Amino acid sequence: MRWFLILLPVLFLANCSYEETTRETGHKGKARINPYLAAERFLAEYDYEVESKSGWPDLVDGDLSMVMLPASALSARSYVNDIDDWTRYGGHVVVLLNHGEAYHNDWNNSPFTAMAEEEELPEAFAAWLDELGVEIDFEGADDDSSTVAEKVDFQGVEYEVFMEAEAQPLSPAGERVMIRSIGYGEGRVTVVADARPFRNRWIGDYDHAALLLAMEEESPIYGSTAFVRNVSLSFFGLLWGRAWPAMIALILLVVFWLWKSLPRFGPLDSHESTAQGRAYDHHLEALGDFHWRLDRAEGLLRPLRDALIERAQRLALTSGNREADVFQLIAERSGISRERAERAMTFERTKDAGTFTRLVADLQTIHLSIP
Repeated sequence: MRWFLILLPVLFLANCSYEETTRETGHKGKARINPYLAAERFLAEYDYEVESKSGWPDLVDGDLSMVMLPASALSARSYVNDIDDWTRYGGHVVVLLNHGEAYHNDWNNSPFTAMAEEEELPEAFAAWLDELGVEIDFEGADDDSSTVAEKVDFQGVEYEVFMEAEAQPLSPAGERVMIRSIGYGEGRVTVVADARPFRNRWIGDYDHAALLLAMEEESPIYGSTAFVRNVSLSFFGLLWGRAWPAMIALILLVVFWLWKSLPRFGPLDSHESTAQGRAYDHHLEALGDFHWRLDRAEGLLRPLRDALIERAQRLALTSGNREADVFQLIAERSGISRERAERAMTFERTKDAGTFTRLVADLQTIHLSIP
């Protein structure tokens, strides 16, 4: 009986056959983790500095000229505010509506899934697009019909590409387009419907690489380029990044409690040393911190701005331009744009130290240029 149980599977498997198939699984190593590795190396061949980010880039202290990121990275209002300020001062942000995140598998056989509903667009990013006057059309997602583009226009030049998307930006004429690029302040905002032409698998096809290079060359300032694959913060990373004063206060409270509660090696010394007088720089730091917490130092800037306006008006009178635009006159004298001059003279309640530093720098330039 035992031999029969052994021979039965052997006889059954004797009539079986097998077939070898090859399935493409994609890149290995760094290219599997970073879908924009080929794009980074392509730009590096043209002497552009490129950095790849799995988190939020350093827009304040970094030397960035272009940032390419998925729309999902702009899910928080703080990120949108950082991008807004950075773009106003000459940055070029390229927002990828679909397929921009690193977790997408470019070799699976499932159909490309775009944004099915308008609610899936991050609320903070959608509000920013409304401020920019850029509208995203989701009608293609509603009737389940993707738009396939073989050619796209970017800054008056036509490129042969392959893009497929359901949610697309609208042109000023109200037509669905794959790329919408507008000037914003001294910088540029470019919204791209499909990110796949810039990923490793397709960057070498058609004019995809030429289109990427054209976007880089369209950046108003020269610097490095950052590819943001996704933005993810841990809970403690988010606490430290957004609530570090409270965290420091909590740590100090715990240290004080331990110092108070732990047993000591002897009695406390009753001798109290005399308090040392503060140095002059300490007084300046305390005064500056007080004004920053009071009204973001607006009380310090207001007299300087009033004096500069008075000097500019006096300069216009002495030069015979009584009806001249004061901000335009200031811009011509200081060598900065009119928008920066008006922003430096009128912008109130800066929200961060980086913006305040740039405003003060512009005010210093204006102060030295007007007699």
